Amino acid sequence: MGYYSTFFFLSAALLAVFTGSIVDKLGPKKGFLLGVACLGFMSMLFGLSPTYTFLLILALFAGLGFSIITPSANKGVMMETPPGKRAISMGIMQSGGGIGGLAGASLLPLLGEAFGWRMTVQFAGVFIILTALVVFKFYREGARNNNREDKVVNSNENVNEDGMETLPSLKENLCFFLAQKRFLMLCLFGAVLAGSSVGAVLSHFAVFLSEDLNMSRAAAGLGLGVFHVGGMIGRPAWGWVSDRFLKGDREKTLVLLGLVAGIMFLITGSLLHNSYLPPAMVYVFSFFLGFNIFSWPGVLFVAVGEFAGEMRTGAATGLALLSGRVAILTAPPIFGLLADFQGNYSYSWVFFGTLLIVVTFFYHLNSSK
Repeated sequence: MGYYSTFFFLSAALLAVFTGSIVDKLGPKKGFLLGVACLGFMSMLFGLSPTYTFLLILALFAGLGFSIITPSANKGVMMETPPGKRAISMGIMQSGGGIGGLAGASLLPLLGEAFGWRMTVQFAGVFIILTALVVFKFYREGARNNNREDKVVNSNENVNEDGMETLPSLKENLCFFLAQKRFLMLCLFGAVLAGSSVGAVLSHFAVFLSEDLNMSRAAAGLGLGVFHVGGMIGRPAWGWVSDRFLKGDREKTLVLLGLVAGIMFLITGSLLHNSYLPPAMVYVFSFFLGFNIFSWPGVLFVAVGEFAGEMRTGAATGLALLSGRVAILTAPPIFGLLADFQGNYSYSWVFFGTLLIVVTFFYHLNSSK
């Protein structure tokens, strides 16, 4: 099981910058169709795999398709929505992934027990391809004029002799972003948020509820589901706060998110360890934990897109995904190792909460210059 996830996310992480540049050239609709079709086709081939080794090879190609989808969706949101509604729109789009994840996790195991895993993954592949057909039929790319308020303006090096803007190459994108200190800080901050929430907490939360809070496995699984629901609602909610109350100030929103998430980590590690709480209170806390620490992607990717500008949104998203996915791969064993040393998860929560607060202040100091 571990090898499959590693192979899948390995190609998704390593090729994120390359696929992001492809999306900038193809546009969001063609990029999304390519990524979804690749993922669906690989899922159908999963059911025909003769060996586990061949399945791992297919996982590499499935990860390639997956790595195209997020830059395409992000670029589509940046192109189709005005600046004053981007964060809530991105949050709604990001919540769609959580809804699909819950639906798949609930339905596919039941189908697997009834029809076997091969037919189930083939069914999933057909459903994915049908999604691509829906996008092909109904999605229409609008005018590309929503990024006039973005913070980075394309330089003259991407203007041809006729005065028309040309798309920068992969090398030009890399050189451009690696020279931007504020963008690198944004990627670092996003990596810490991703590693702490998606990597560490998501991997261990059910075990934490079961072992440290003495809940049954079924109750712990329900708590994990409530945590997911909190994140799905929190993404558009925090986007609305960024658009409406913070007037589109993404840096201020991210700083607030980082501080709130860090404080909730510290509360979880310091106050909840080996405390008896009624299940209802645990579920309420799980909801607000997910609401505040699992809702950063919408605001972060809007900040990335607005910094990069329309022509570089895909490549910028790829770089942000690269740093975030590396953190997602490395954070779970660190979170678990600290728990092994202590015998419970208190040190794990406190360490990552402290890390979040420190990096948040570091990001704030550097982004305000």
